Amino acid sequence: MVRTTLAALLMASPLAAEDFICSGTAPDWSLTITGSEAIFDYQRKNSFQIPDTARAEGQDWPRAKPLIGDFDTAVVILDRDTCETGPISVDILTQRGQTPILLTGCCEIKE
Repeated sequence: MVRTTLAALLMASPLAAEDFICSGTAPDWSLTITGSEAIFDYQRKNSFQIPDTARAEGQDWPRAKPLIGDFDTAVVILDRDTCETGPISVDILTQRGQTPILLTGCCEIKE
């Protein structure tokens, strides 16, 4: 009973829903995460599926989310570090062709 109640409370909270609005500058990019889907806009806008979330061993943060699209992939690492524009820091590792790209920025919890 306690586990069921706790699970219901966690599922109702914004953090449990895994919904974030993220962005960065120099270069400009944006990322919206809604449950198991993401929209990533950097040089072109792409839709992605998020099949899972990994957490640091024995801890709730940081969290890593693989983004799987039709033509692109990325790994998003979210951490509970305070940024200038939000409570969550984000690092995104992706690529353009064979060139690796690392983007950094901040996220807000999407309400």
